[in-house]
Amino acid sequence: MDRKTGVILSYVLMIFEVCSTLLLTPFIIRTLGQAEYGVYKLSASVVAYLLLLDLGVGNSIIRFIAKYRVTGEKDQARKFLGVATIYYLIVGIIALIAGFVLIVVFPSVFAKGLTENEIILGQKLLAITMLNSAVTLGTAAYNNVIIAFQQFAVSKVASIVQILIRMLLTVVVLKCGMGSLGIVSVNLLMTVLVRAFFVLYVLIKIKLVPRFTGIELGFIKEIVAYSSLILLQMVATQINASVDQILIGSLVTASTSILAVYSVGTQVTQYFQSIGSAFTGVLMPGVVALVECGAEPEKLTAEMIRVGRIILIVLGIIWGGFLVCGKQFIELWAGGENSEAYVVAVILMSAYLFTLTESIGSQILWAKNQHREQAILKIVIVLINIILTVFLIQWEPLIGATIGTFISLMLGDVLVMNLIFVIKLKINLRHYYLSLFKGLVPSIIIAIVVGSVFKMLMPNVWLGLISNILLMCIVYGVAMMTIGMNTYEKHLIFSILQKLWIKRSK
Repeated sequence: MDRKTGVILSYVLMIFEVCSTLLLTPFIIRTLGQAEYGVYKLSASVVAYLLLLDLGVGNSIIRFIAKYRVTGEKDQARKFLGVATIYYLIVGIIALIAGFVLIVVFPSVFAKGLTENEIILGQKLLAITMLNSAVTLGTAAYNNVIIAFQQFAVSKVASIVQILIRMLLTVVVLKCGMGSLGIVSVNLLMTVLVRAFFVLYVLIKIKLVPRFTGIELGFIKEIVAYSSLILLQMVATQINASVDQILIGSLVTASTSILAVYSVGTQVTQYFQSIGSAFTGVLMPGVVALVECGAEPEKLTAEMIRVGRIILIVLGIIWGGFLVCGKQFIELWAGGENSEAYVVAVILMSAYLFTLTESIGSQILWAKNQHREQAILKIVIVLINIILTVFLIQWEPLIGATIGTFISLMLGDVLVMNLIFVIKLKINLRHYYLSLFKGLVPSIIIAIVVGSVFKMLMPNVWLGLISNILLMCIVYGVAMMTIGMNTYEKHLIFSILQKLWIKRSK
């Protein structure tokens, strides 16, 4: 399956993910209440750290299996899968042990921010979510093999089915009064079923059976050397994603309401990230092939600009639309008590607008195995984030935590990464940014101006919000077709529409 189809399927999956969460989140918040919703999101943030036990092997599976496909080394691919299978089974067991420890220390860590009943609920949620993480980690090798073999339809369609069934079951358990415990139980059930399908697909359909004999020490060292650096970046990413909630929950008195508002803001930001990173899994096998064929720096630079512009075209209207209509959307969607989540989302989305458009650069570094400095420097920046957040939440918990994360993202994922791109990939930053923003920034500004004017004329109801969003999209589309997109991008849009039209006609 080609990359274009893979990207389309990634966005279809992303649309299902975003729409399901958009529909479910208001229902979940209103059913659980601010306090229980805050505990539910806090427990998810705590357990998310268990996924760091992946130690970067997940990314290395895509990289190495894709490489062995290009070179035709099937026996090496089997050995690699054997190592990965043993590793992930051990990791799954470690996740269970680590989860038990988290349950034990949970009361002492969050005694200041949570009540006794909330702590008991949090421990129960941790227990079930811990099992979910163990299953996810224990079978991670097979999901990544499917991506490495570019079987995007299998991975994406299975995930779409998972979303739809999970959405239906979540409504049922909430209606039955099972609360947040019901939600995490549904998530565990769906994870078990989908992961079992992935394992069977790799063994039976792809016919890649793990080999556990004849594995050389040098082979393992190569995997560890690559994966350990990815681990550092995973640690940095995970800390940035959840440290604010952990610190608010442990350092701020009666913090559940603040956690609920912050969670709404970060939930919107996660939608934004999902849209921008939908390319990632699809691009990695192709980037590996490009690097293995000895692509010159000029060609890699062109690839960064080409992919970055496509991501910016998609994210530009979302960021601009949220800047204009975001507060109105959150008040209508999650309730007026969560209106401050708008500020959280705007600040974080502004940082991710830069980091996501440059994400292809990280893919190239990983494929070239030149990501050592990137990993180390990002960890340093995240440590700065922790220090900033601890200090700033004493001033203002919600906004202070958000600003700390924003600064760390801009320093680590923009400033530092740009320096690394210059040194490692020989990128001309002036040429990169001029090419990236050419035509796109004016189109975004035009849509924002028109949307801001129209907003003043519309009532604060769903009809007014939807009308303004549609108007901004039309204005943005016209601006893109006239001054924004280049010939390649217009051809890409028309070819996708043509393919969809042909399929619809059949």
